[in-house]
Amino acid sequence: MASLFSRRAVPYVTGAAAVSIVGSAYSQTRRPIMLDSTANPPTKTLAFPASMLFSKQLTVTKSEQVNHDTKRITFALPGGDNEISGVPAGSAILTQHNPSNGWLPILRPYTPISDPSTRGTLELLVKRYPSGRASTHMHSLSPGDHLTVRGPLPGYNWRVPKSSTSILLVAGGAGITPIYSLAKGILSNANEKTQVQLLWGVNGERDIVLRDELERLEQQHPGRLQVTYCISGPDAKEQGEKWTKGYVDKSVLQQAIERCGSTWGDDQGKKVFLCGPPAMENAVGKTLTELGLGKKEVHKF
Repeated sequence: MASLFSRRAVPYVTGAAAVSIVGSAYSQTRRPIMLDSTANPPTKTLAFPASMLFSKQLTVTKSEQVNHDTKRITFALPGGDNEISGVPAGSAILTQHNPSNGWLPILRPYTPISDPSTRGTLELLVKRYPSGRASTHMHSLSPGDHLTVRGPLPGYNWRVPKSSTSILLVAGGAGITPIYSLAKGILSNANEKTQVQLLWGVNGERDIVLRDELERLEQQHPGRLQVTYCISGPDAKEQGEKWTKGYVDKSVLQQAIERCGSTWGDDQGKKVFLCGPPAMENAVGKTLTELGLGKKEVHKF
């Protein structure tokens, strides 16, 4: 799925130099997470060089409809099994296509949901918006089609904490992709002991498109990941402690902070990572301020 920041962060530009400028400007305003690269060094060639000047052609191998407006699209990397994407957890690649009714390319960042070390393939979760030219194009892709990509976009460097700690991740709708990527990256790192509280606000149960993946992570890392789904639609129902009817409001945030406990904050300080629609980000950001968190403690993708 395109990270929610993508719809307002990337203008329509052309040329390799312009793409580089976009990547630089983007990284200064909405910085994705980069896990400590020394923890899990790559064993294969990286598909994406550390430059926005170079592009790659990915080939669609599978396009699966996962709900009414979202597809999971699998791409083959150019180097096959000799390559891994190497896209850092929480970071994004920049997709590019030329619309039939214009000459300026359309650029949008998408956060992969596949592991950076997966050989030969890369997966994107793409939500289609009614007026979204990039997402509409992505949904039109079929096996055998090609997509131009650049990246990965540079990002904030996440260091493995020196002691046990907790972090709070908050997602709204399609903003789950960088949040999920970060959570998976932290939990899969053998050097990490960080505990993760994850809140995900959605309209309805059908929008929980990564539910199986999150439940699998909870099973694989018992006691280190706790997910709470906040369902705001008219058909929302309370379904135990993991399901909350309503928005990601002050009460929900307060409870999540309390669950973080005394381990919240270490040498990196208290951390909240947030990604969602602008209105949701603004509301949650204000609430976190009311709960005593400063701007430096809240990272918005």
